Amino acid sequence: MTAMVSGQALAQVAVAPVPQEDEIVVTGTNIRGAPVIGSSVQRIDADELARRGDPTLAEIFRELPSNFAGGVGSPDNSRGGQDASPAGPNLTGGSGINLRGLGSLSTLVLVNGRRVAASGQLGDFVDISNLPLAAIDRVEIFQDGGSALYGSDAVGGVVNIILKDRQEGVRALGRAGIGKSGEAEAQASLVGGTDWGSGHGVLGYEFNFRDNILANDRGFNGGDLSGRGGIDWPRYTSRAGAAANIFAGAAAFNGAVAHIVPQGPGTGLTVAQLTPATGGFGNSFDPWDRQDILPEMRRHSVFASITQQLGVATAFARGRYTRRDGNYSLGYAPIFGTVPSTNPAFITGTTNNFGVLVDDRPLTRDVRVNSYAGEAGLRARPFGDWTAEAIVSYSREEQRRDSTLLRDSNVGERLSNGTFAPTSIACALSGLNGANIGAVTNATEAQRFCASLNYATFNPYSSQPLSDQVLGQLIGYETLVFTSRTLQGTVKVDGTVFDLPGGPFKLAGGIDWRRETIDGDLDFNYRSLAARQVPYGVTEQKVFSAFAEAALPLVGNDNAIPGIAALDLSAAVRHERSDDLSGFATTNPRFGIRYAPVSGFNLRGSWGTSFHAAPMRFQYEGPQPVAGGNGIFYANAFYTAPCNTTLVGLNGFTGTPGGAGNCTFTGMVVTGGAGPTLKPERADTWSVGIDIAPPAIPGFSVSLNYFNLRVRDRLVRITSGALAGILSNYFATGNSSYIANLDFSPDLSEVQALFDDPRFLGVQGPGPSRRPEQIQAIIRATQSNLAALKMEGVDFSVGYAFDLGKVGRLGVFGNGTLITGYALQATPGAAFQDRLGQYESVGNPVPLRFRSGLDWANGGFSARGTLNYVDGYECAAGCYVPGATGAPVLSTTPVPIDAWATIDLQLGYAFANGLGVALSVNNAFDNDPPFIDTGRVVTGNAPEPYDGANASILGRTVALTVSKQF
Repeated sequence: MTAMVSGQALAQVAVAPVPQEDEIVVTGTNIRGAPVIGSSVQRIDADELARRGDPTLAEIFRELPSNFAGGVGSPDNSRGGQDASPAGPNLTGGSGINLRGLGSLSTLVLVNGRRVAASGQLGDFVDISNLPLAAIDRVEIFQDGGSALYGSDAVGGVVNIILKDRQEGVRALGRAGIGKSGEAEAQASLVGGTDWGSGHGVLGYEFNFRDNILANDRGFNGGDLSGRGGIDWPRYTSRAGAAANIFAGAAAFNGAVAHIVPQGPGTGLTVAQLTPATGGFGNSFDPWDRQDILPEMRRHSVFASITQQLGVATAFARGRYTRRDGNYSLGYAPIFGTVPSTNPAFITGTTNNFGVLVDDRPLTRDVRVNSYAGEAGLRARPFGDWTAEAIVSYSREEQRRDSTLLRDSNVGERLSNGTFAPTSIACALSGLNGANIGAVTNATEAQRFCASLNYATFNPYSSQPLSDQVLGQLIGYETLVFTSRTLQGTVKVDGTVFDLPGGPFKLAGGIDWRRETIDGDLDFNYRSLAARQVPYGVTEQKVFSAFAEAALPLVGNDNAIPGIAALDLSAAVRHERSDDLSGFATTNPRFGIRYAPVSGFNLRGSWGTSFHAAPMRFQYEGPQPVAGGNGIFYANAFYTAPCNTTLVGLNGFTGTPGGAGNCTFTGMVVTGGAGPTLKPERADTWSVGIDIAPPAIPGFSVSLNYFNLRVRDRLVRITSGALAGILSNYFATGNSSYIANLDFSPDLSEVQALFDDPRFLGVQGPGPSRRPEQIQAIIRATQSNLAALKMEGVDFSVGYAFDLGKVGRLGVFGNGTLITGYALQATPGAAFQDRLGQYESVGNPVPLRFRSGLDWANGGFSARGTLNYVDGYECAAGCYVPGATGAPVLSTTPVPIDAWATIDLQLGYAFANGLGVALSVNNAFDNDPPFIDTGRVVTGNAPEPYDGANASILGRTVALTVSKQF
């Protein structure tokens, strides 16, 4: 190529024309003005985005059939899975994209064709909730493996969000909405643009507000799901109240209650004054009281773009900034512990193992994001239609989470023998201070430690309000700050090498370099007595790529013959490598073909390989002492198994006195970095498709695309949201796809090493401190290269728009994804297990999702009705059902989960003066998600009555939008 074009370049550079703005690069190819050969690309333009009636890009993608809401796609969950909520590494309740249900790691999200800084502690998704809808010109979705074009992460597909760089005049928009329980929504934007001949520019601002939504306003019913065929979970697993319970054995969420403490000051009580608990149940609390499933959220965004002709070249620059703030209420905290004899409230003749609800103030979580991005480039045509382009881009995500939490662990202070000192709650319970420690005979070092703090005594038997001093001893804080950055530089050329009878033979090639960095800081006192600051180590990787692509039109309009109206071939290859962290080097090819026997009928196909490297934070083993990062902790009451199991040692805390029920075991969890042994996930993908748009039927089109992919060395990890189902399935079947990550007979030396690790967080939740020999299981929630996944299915779309004369114009549309196979292989050589349509909290896609509807327009009037459909599926193992007494038992047969359908309606009118009014009603008939008793008690003590990966709990939303073009 160099030999053929160099002479032309020298001869023509002085008279090269300015690049034409209408010759764009479509997602799925690097060649300007060329179509994508062999694969399908779905395009959603700004007008279509407006007609959807959704205020944010995240909500629009949630309705996209090829996007699976599991993983980082569920904003309506404040405390669940690690990826689905700000309770874990997601940090700020962001929203990602998960094409094909392969995980957010396997979808490459670009903005203006550029990589952007990742979100979350793990840097494993791009937060699209930070992108203003008013800034978006179009969204292009390449539904195929794309690593030959774009490098890492493009396994399930590529989403390219293209922002506006051209607009004439000013457009103002205001939107006001209301939810089913009166929650307010508001959005306002102002975007202006101009063209001055040699250039053009756009400047805009958008504000978005959303009220919080309480769980019990959406049918959570305080966790009592018995009225819907589920479990009354608080009765069995929330055994604490404003008036305390005293347990027969150890204190636990599901422990057997012996006595109920009467209302009052709780001093000088005797056993005779206590109320015996009937059946071991006692008081219970509502785990969803004052609990937001959606927070109050505010977002401010500004964006700008400018393009200017500079002689024979064109310079351009774009920038955007978003500030997003959210406030969560997380409900009231239960405390389980033991009142020692040194506390004046100690009751002789009982265990004094108690459970009480601290209902003086709810726990909270406040989140903040500052998102920056900018790019600048130069584009020129040195000769012919050849275009040379150089672009530099930089983006930065600053994420902050401020939480209040119980001070029920201590990793900050140690006693002289090296063991951890008592927790703040334990010292508050001790009742010891400098004035009374002398009365304690043979006081232990731990008692003397508590006395030195001079804490106010905490009396859990009192139902009266707690003082601010005691609340400060019981509830601490955590401030977590993470920053990720991406710097990328690209040089690319593309153009025609020579003309063939079928059309121009075009090439593209270039090099790309990027540097990605993540760092953070943690400030807390809830796991220590004094405030501690812990800087996180900087994680960085630099990636270099070289790529090339060719488009070869063999048959076109000028040489078509009967039976061959068009025949196009394409080939692309990209080499990408990084020498940092675990390091990787891959070369990925892709080939495409398009054959049209007649005009309007295309047959196409593609084959290629793709990959994604492990997220940087999973290649980094340094300490990040927080449960969502590189942390190690154990818990006594969060993990349950059937009381008759022999697969794990149990603590004996039964949740169903007198029955089989579920008992707890002390599980140790290792989260975060798995180290440099991780390998990239690699995939082989191929597809064949048909596109029909017959010239004889204007406005009609239909497309079918069969896709097939197989993933090797698949990267997966156990999230907190998925752990409940994983454990339940293991104890029900004796096997698990994650068996390599589960150790139910841990070696003592291995446990001791984890206790000594600087990442160790101590005990989480209720129950006594444990010695290493008392740990009954190790759960490695780190990323692992599990063996394989294979998947196949069909994407389909249909559209037909036709005139109805004076009645207007009617359009019929529909698109969806039918998955025909989805199977996991746990270890090399093992059999593949069918997981299609199998509920696992955040894991597997359903067989069918589609979206269809009608569009009508007549003059200034327009209307649309849309049906959104999610197929039914089942919970084959790990789901709870009520037993004969109402107690939770694992279902021995698959539990069906119904299909879910909702209808969205939009009505609008465009006046001649540029004023537009639109009314939208999403989920117009307020169709609730299919009921499923998630049994999430094992991780969060707050069961949810629906599957957030496949449905939304938001309900009906009505909104009025007014826009004006000036």
